[in-house]
Amino acid sequence: MSNSYLKKILFIIIGCLSSYNATAISGNEISNHLTKWLSDKGIEGRPIFSKTVQYKNCKNNLNIKKVFERYNTIRVHCPDLDGFNLVIRVDLEDKPKFTNNNTASIKKIIKPKKNNSKDKIKKTVQLIKLNKALEKNSTLELKDLKIVSSNNVIQSSFFNSKEELIGRKLKKNLKMDQLLHPRHLYEEFEVGNGDVLSIISNIGNASVIVSGEAQESGNLDDLIRVKNLRSGKIIKGYIKKNKIIKVFR
Repeated sequence: MSNSYLKKILFIIIGCLSSYNATAISGNEISNHLTKWLSDKGIEGRPIFSKTVQYKNCKNNLNIKKVFERYNTIRVHCPDLDGFNLVIRVDLEDKPKFTNNNTASIKKIIKPKKNNSKDKIKKTVQLIKLNKALEKNSTLELKDLKIVSSNNVIQSSFFNSKEELIGRKLKKNLKMDQLLHPRHLYEEFEVGNGDVLSIISNIGNASVIVSGEAQESGNLDDLIRVKNLRSGKIIKGYIKKNKIIKVFR
């Protein structure tokens, strides 16, 4: 291969990279959009998201909305035809107060001062139980969970919100009305089946980034199957921080 031919290829690659950078939006810009959106709603938090990742620039306004009741999981969507769809975790600076709706709060049992009465005063707490019997390896969904009130709690290893249970898998068969404990569940994964993430493929010194969907769960450096949302193809890649998948070659 001649030197002139190699130079032509190099110029083409440099031109493509320049064009890509000119029409890209960085992770830092996305984080700034999200931070301002949170601030407008009176929420202070730090997006847990890579500042250096580059995405194709969004021609339309970004759509931002919370995934659950609280603001610690946010979806950022570019409505372009081939736009990205990201789910970003937020480290909230001020924890919101729990209410009596779908978010269960754990309240400590308060012992009264000693008096002539032998009765002990206990506050009512809200707990999460199963709505129905489930088999081992079942994945918990919102419809499987219910919140109940109790004033007779002798254990403290229960969960305080439905949100942290959705998507978790059971380690054993459980009956209806079972109070859920950490020992009943497999460990929580860095990436869950169905999570939206970023797929990075390196071509020489250039990196191509597209949105993907996890086809299975895993932790950092695990090799999992991922669906390319643009092409629909299933590929394999290693899990990196901030829900980034590095393509396996």
